[in-house]
Amino acid sequence: PMRATTSTISLTERQVTTWLTLILGLAFALRIGAGIALPDQSGMLGDIAAYREAGRMLWSTGQIGSPFHMPLYPALIAAWGPGWTQLLLDIVISTVTVWLIFELANATFGDPRVALLAAAGTAIYPYLIFYSVVGLTETLFIALVIAAYVCWYRGMNAAAAVCASLAILTRPIFDPIAPILVAYFALFIQRQTVTGAIRNVLLYIVIYCVILGPWWLHNYKAYGTFVRLNLGGGLALLSGNNPTNQTGGIDTQLKISIDKFDGIANPVERDKAMRAYAWDYIKSDPKHFLQQAVLKFGRFWQPWPHSEGYQSPLFVLLSLLSFPPVLLMASVFVVWRGYTHWRHITPIVLFVGYLTAIHMVFPGSLRYRLPLEPLLIVLAAAGTVELVARFRRRTPIAVE
Repeated sequence: PMRATTSTISLTERQVTTWLTLILGLAFALRIGAGIALPDQSGMLGDIAAYREAGRMLWSTGQIGSPFHMPLYPALIAAWGPGWTQLLLDIVISTVTVWLIFELANATFGDPRVALLAAAGTAIYPYLIFYSVVGLTETLFIALVIAAYVCWYRGMNAAAAVCASLAILTRPIFDPIAPILVAYFALFIQRQTVTGAIRNVLLYIVIYCVILGPWWLHNYKAYGTFVRLNLGGGLALLSGNNPTNQTGGIDTQLKISIDKFDGIANPVERDKAMRAYAWDYIKSDPKHFLQQAVLKFGRFWQPWPHSEGYQSPLFVLLSLLSFPPVLLMASVFVVWRGYTHWRHITPIVLFVGYLTAIHMVFPGSLRYRLPLEPLLIVLAAAGTVELVARFRRRTPIAVE
């Protein structure tokens, strides 16, 4: 990884450790405070109760009971129990993510100022705090993705494969891009040969199969056929691509579209039928699809929440004070200094572009963007340090 020149580092190792400890303490305290102050959100966010029920079913019957969810987060709920134990687990995971962001920024830029600033930004970032206490998959998914990135940057490929596979067991959205990242890190970060990159991809596939194997057995028992991930893709694709969806978000009139599939009892066949219907609709009305894609892009990057329940002045203010500055500084850094750091920031930019493109087809919302925001914080921290260094006429972050 890139390393800053010694002239740019004004912090001793002890000072870095002290600051990081204080940041982690602040992150934990803010999340505990939010957990105490924030009322239960399950009435606003229906997935909260769904994950708890999936966990209960998994514990009592050995079957998750839902074709739409991946098993890792419900399994954790089943093992730890809902309520304050689930809340505490999520808070701990979110706090660990602050440390992981420190490690990611350090592995990417080799500058303790960037790493500490990124960790501090993650610690106080309002939506990361909010999602750490509501009982959804975002907190666990983000931690596992960031852990995978850290391991890839450090050359710990087996550990990265474990983290990436567990992230997929949490949310399947990471599945298509993970092997691409494996190959990129091998070739451009770890500077391996093509043969070495192929070996890394094969290692990833083996670990992936081992970790997802029990889930495949679960699905075969539930559906009588091989289901690699879950059966939510058809419903999600249909929700974003049908005549009743005019907003680009979650379709409030989706029942009109799914009623026609009620007669298909087999969940695997129903998922296939929904996918086929959605793709046929896209091909039949490409103009509407493109219009919706633009709307989805706007929704995905909108600074404040879409849901009416989260459009209070406080939520809007917190949104405007957090996301736009991060996005601005990250964009400035990529445009201004990205060419000198392209090798190391490409995996981050790649994930940002991938998730954006996916949600220009599937429904878009702030929640689906959240996994990108810690990565944007890392880029924004690098941009801030660059600007301050330039302002003080010091040497910017050195390139390898």
